[in-house]
Amino acid sequence: MHAPGSPNSAPPLLRRNDTHMKLLLTAILFTSLATAAEEPAFATRALLVSENGASREIQLLSATKDTFLYQEMEGTGKTVEARMPQDGTVFLLEPREFAEAMDLYQARKYKDARLAFIRVKERFKPVGLLENSPAAMAAFYEMECLRKTGDLEGLAAALQQFTRNTITRETLLSQIELYVLWDAVRTKSWERLETLATERLATRMPGDRRAQVAMCHGLALEGLNRPQEALPAYQTALTADSGASEEIARQAALHILAIHHANPQVKHALKHWGTADEDKTSKGYKNLLEAAAVASMFEMTLGAGTALPEEFEAFLKCRATPGTGG
Repeated sequence: MHAPGSPNSAPPLLRRNDTHMKLLLTAILFTSLATAAEEPAFATRALLVSENGASREIQLLSATKDTFLYQEMEGTGKTVEARMPQDGTVFLLEPREFAEAMDLYQARKYKDARLAFIRVKERFKPVGLLENSPAAMAAFYEMECLRKTGDLEGLAAALQQFTRNTITRETLLSQIELYVLWDAVRTKSWERLETLATERLATRMPGDRRAQVAMCHGLALEGLNRPQEALPAYQTALTADSGASEEIARQAALHILAIHHANPQVKHALKHWGTADEDKTSKGYKNLLEAAAVASMFEMTLGAGTALPEEFEAFLKCRATPGTGG
């Protein structure tokens, strides 16, 4: 017999309750594990479209080029492995995360958008081999964020990791083709870049692509110490898509201003602006008017909140007005 109050004198009822509690906790634990085992680590909504056009929504768990794993939206949660349909398709519905990343991108918040695209790319890796999957699309737009922020080293690294055959959309593929020009900018391969850009400019392309190629052409010519030849290229980059490619238009404007600022003829025209020695027929005067127009455009729109560099502020006083002959 144990003395009353000793540690081993717990009433039999308490010991039975204790045992019951342990059994209950064990049952709960096994139930939780079983539930967790049924819930996939990754799942995304998709449409399984048959060759006759019939479709049904599924939970896609993973996919390769040949097979995919899925669960029915309504059912036991059983995982099914199937071969990719030859005449049908598995179409992924756009996930919320990708739409949110695109909102940032379209708002020109490229640094934030890039981080959001990286998260999408990592999350949707299990289905990343599907054509135009969220992972593939996110990887593409991650590269575009790098290009638009001028991170050409980052772009080169991301392009090395990019699986090209996961994208089939023509507009995206045509952009990927231009990365070879931006890599030549990165490596300062000016002669090669001039050749590549000249060849591209001889073909038909949308305005935003032409703006990029013209910008690269201008950089090549300037890199080859031919700044006056670079001016028409930068002017094309500035106007090819009416300034919609804001980062290209902004950089082109700054290069135009820098070339005019370094031109002795423009300096002479600026010095004699509004004086008796002003020569409105000179090339320097005409270039000065262009510099003034570009500086004004930068100040009003192209700068996007960025101040016009101080060394170009003098151009603003030379804006053409009615009756000046400019």
